[in-house]
Amino acid sequence: MNLTAIKEHVSTQYGDLTGVIQIDGHDNISSIYNLCSDHGVDTEEIFIIGFGLEEHTTSGIGRRNEVSCSILYVLKAEYGNKFEEVESKIRNDGILRLKKRVVEIKYSDLSAYIKRYEFMVATNIASAAHEIEIEEDEMEK
Repeated sequence: MNLTAIKEHVSTQYGDLTGVIQIDGHDNISSIYNLCSDHGVDTEEIFIIGFGLEEHTTSGIGRRNEVSCSILYVLKAEYGNKFEEVESKIRNDGILRLKKRVVEIKYSDLSAYIKRYEFMVATNIASAAHEIEIEEDEMEK
């Protein structure tokens, strides 16, 4: 995965902490197609490449009871209908020209599409390390 390219398109006002995230849908990427269909996005002509969650309110996460979902996609007419076709075009072109559509959904509906997620972030000081080792703290709970 080209995290460097994705990182350029992810930002908050101050970027105090930066990291990575992984998401499991209920049915792989089909869950994101379902999210789109359920929220008025016609998925017949698009091939979804990526997904993001955004919350930019200054009053606090969840205060507006919705989250912005970014759908990153290419048009099937330009890139192909199957994974292999899309991947081949990207490899041949060397550049991926994505389109972005933002869909607002209720936080309470998010679990219908996302089964698990994990993210971890760190301050910029971590960039000084060539390698990072994390040891579990065995302290009593």
